[in-house]
Amino acid sequence: MKVTLKDIAKDSGFSESTVSRVLNGSPKISARTRDIVMESARRLGYLSPGQQNSDSSGKFLNVALIASDFKEGEFYVSFFDGLNQASKRNNIRLSLIGLVDPEEELHKLLKEISLHYYDAAILYIPEYTRSEYEELSNNIPSGLPIISNALIENPVFPTVTFDGYSGGYLAARHLEDQSYSDLGLIQGPFERAEARYRSNGFKDYIHQHNHLDLRWVHEGDFTFESGARAYEEYKKLNQKPRAIFAGNDDMANGFMESAKQEGIQFPDNVAIIGYDDLPVCRHNQPTISSIKTDYEALGMTTMKLLRELVENPAQNNNMLSFVSVSLRHRQSS
Repeated sequence: MKVTLKDIAKDSGFSESTVSRVLNGSPKISARTRDIVMESARRLGYLSPGQQNSDSSGKFLNVALIASDFKEGEFYVSFFDGLNQASKRNNIRLSLIGLVDPEEELHKLLKEISLHYYDAAILYIPEYTRSEYEELSNNIPSGLPIISNALIENPVFPTVTFDGYSGGYLAARHLEDQSYSDLGLIQGPFERAEARYRSNGFKDYIHQHNHLDLRWVHEGDFTFESGARAYEEYKKLNQKPRAIFAGNDDMANGFMESAKQEGIQFPDNVAIIGYDDLPVCRHNQPTISSIKTDYEALGMTTMKLLRELVENPAQNNNMLSFVSVSLRHRQSS
């Protein structure tokens, strides 16, 4: 049976006019009243007019891309542009919503978007742990399809992300193919699953080939500055690696810029390969080898799964889908 404003009013104890103002996003409603009405609507299974009339196979869907951890740099532009291009090809209107404090904002935001305008949500919150995703899952509105683009082991929501392990594996194999055997690694922060996957792929390839030696590991934080700090540590080493895999392009670029200021030549003195294949890899001198991540391919896989979940919410599960990566060989290696 269709849930009406009258049903929500009776359940919540507020008038139909107050319920209507809440569901239409009126700014003149107190936070307490809004939370009570929204919770009542969620519990009763209320569908907004947009949700009732949506045609998941052909008409436009309105989808919120909710992201955190925004920093200056090319990664975030490339990530959103790839998903936005894919959304256009799939009749999806994609809106970007940035979070400053996910713990404070996310629960309330998901309750609100489920009743206003949006048919589904995509999450990119790489700092979240499994326990935080579990808490989120227990508090979101029922029936709201959600996909995550941020990797965690044993995910809570359906997750589409890049195959970082294979990326690290490819990087090590490439350096071996270039006849380098003394290797180094600038890895991302250990608490981030994507950093661990990339590092583990690189390390596993080395451990499987006895003639390769992992001489040096530096833990960075995915920023240009941490790449520069890695160079300061590298230049003090007595036994330096001949070739290095940096866990993302920002760290590779930071390492290279600091090294070039002191006359280091790439790849004559040291070779390096990054990860993400951002535009800086093509524009830098020398150009930077990198593991290519195709953000439009990530978007296409995400949008396809999203439409399947809208058509059949019952199939919502914690599947993990990897999008393949590839190698781009340039001057730095």
